[in-house]
Amino acid sequence: MDETTLEQGKTLSRRGFVTAAGVMGAMGALGALGCTPQEAAEKSTDAASDAAEGTWHGVADEVTDGITVNVPGKPVDDGAYHVTFNGGPLTAAEQHAAVDSYDWRTNRLTASQIAEDARQTSDEEAKNILFNEPEITQDYVTESGKVIPAVYIALRNRLLRVGQGVGSEIHENAWDFLMQEFTEDEAAFYIRLPNFAYFTAEEAGEATGQSAEEAGDTCEDLSYRGLLNRVHRAGTKYYHVLAFAHGMLEFMMNRYDEEGFCDSVFGMCGADYGYQSRNQGSPMYFPIPAEADIVGDTEILPNHDWNEIVDRYDTLCVAPCQCRTFTPIRNGQKPGDWCDHPMETCIATGEQAQYYIENGIGRQIDKDECRAILQRGVDAGMVIEVMCTAECDVICQCHGDCCAIMRGFISLDGDVENYRFLSHYELQVDHDTCIACGSCAARCPLFTIEMTDAGPEIGNLCVRCGQCATVCPTGSRKLFALPEEDRFPLPKDMVDDYYQKGLERAKRGYINDFDPAKLQA
Repeated sequence: MDETTLEQGKTLSRRGFVTAAGVMGAMGALGALGCTPQEAAEKSTDAASDAAEGTWHGVADEVTDGITVNVPGKPVDDGAYHVTFNGGPLTAAEQHAAVDSYDWRTNRLTASQIAEDARQTSDEEAKNILFNEPEITQDYVTESGKVIPAVYIALRNRLLRVGQGVGSEIHENAWDFLMQEFTEDEAAFYIRLPNFAYFTAEEAGEATGQSAEEAGDTCEDLSYRGLLNRVHRAGTKYYHVLAFAHGMLEFMMNRYDEEGFCDSVFGMCGADYGYQSRNQGSPMYFPIPAEADIVGDTEILPNHDWNEIVDRYDTLCVAPCQCRTFTPIRNGQKPGDWCDHPMETCIATGEQAQYYIENGIGRQIDKDECRAILQRGVDAGMVIEVMCTAECDVICQCHGDCCAIMRGFISLDGDVENYRFLSHYELQVDHDTCIACGSCAARCPLFTIEMTDAGPEIGNLCVRCGQCATVCPTGSRKLFALPEEDRFPLPKDMVDDYYQKGLERAKRGYINDFDPAKLQA
């Protein structure tokens, strides 16, 4: 089977999904397409045996059902993908077996062993992992002979901790992006900066042993290159370390069209990145009701009304959709060729908007234009999503036929922990007033409503966006807020979100530093 056929006649090629869902990483694409079969675990026996002798292994060299996975350290022809799909039936239920099929920890624990004890890691132990980064003193020579200076290994280890991380599993090209974007001095500077905190030039100088002026110049330069965030508060500039996503990937979008850039930045991710990013306790973005009047409660929840969010901020900007920009580029196409949806759909608010404007990755808009852009998205059937923060730094407009997050969710058939905590709403249907007209099924951006003899039937991909309710002629579909105890608490801002995700990933055993010195032990 060469394609995965989606409802509503949508199709998604295996290769196309890997490129479209680059934010998932190679393992995410494996999981998204159903992942390796159970037999993969058996084929990993030799790899695990070698690992015990000091060889750094990734996923098994060969697995069945027409999937070939390259062992990290071995060159990959296109330098970006570490999974080649040759067809064959795949099932989403086997994604956990795939994770169990390789050894990517320096202490030689398997992923299943990690999962078994990760839940028992205390907050204190997790904090210790986050804030105690190992000193890396030894360079690493890849199998092809490429020398990776120790400072870049330390830098990638730092990025493992921030937000969704980059995946612990390493491969030949895992450091290419960092070596391309940071000098060794800049990398050494970056790993000494405070993590999970806003800091001034003076504080950066204290942390790195530089003068405030010198540290400020470096911070300013890195921030304008999309490698640090920068905010203005009471006349003072503050900075903070960025995650891969949301962060460097989005803040460098004006370079997507540079030859090889997208492959380089996505190549930083390990094969386990996608799985981890889908199982970190909270989503990167969460859907909010498409319109306030489809909410059955008296009032819409705070941070869930896009009109209120727009009213809240004086500084707003719009940028092209990252997914609909990098996906066609990685497929040899031009932005706009991938789907028929509008391109200018990413709304940034407040401090985030100011950064976008100053860095030239978005254009400033007023409240009226912002509302018009969002209403256009609602009318086009898009999922309105907000960054998982109380500040609602970014409002996205996503769809299952083009958005990396939504397409990953579809391909995994909803079998991902994050999405159990995706929305603060539940969809309720009044079957007595429903006339089974099929409008909801035609509208659903996740293609998860099927018309049956008994009427519309909702699959497990529903993200509670409310688009079906916007077109229901009888008002039979409404969103109702979950009980307060069932809602996930929103982090205050992006830095807090980075910390909360990092802490949860540390508790689950996902943060495993790479140290060449341990490979020689």
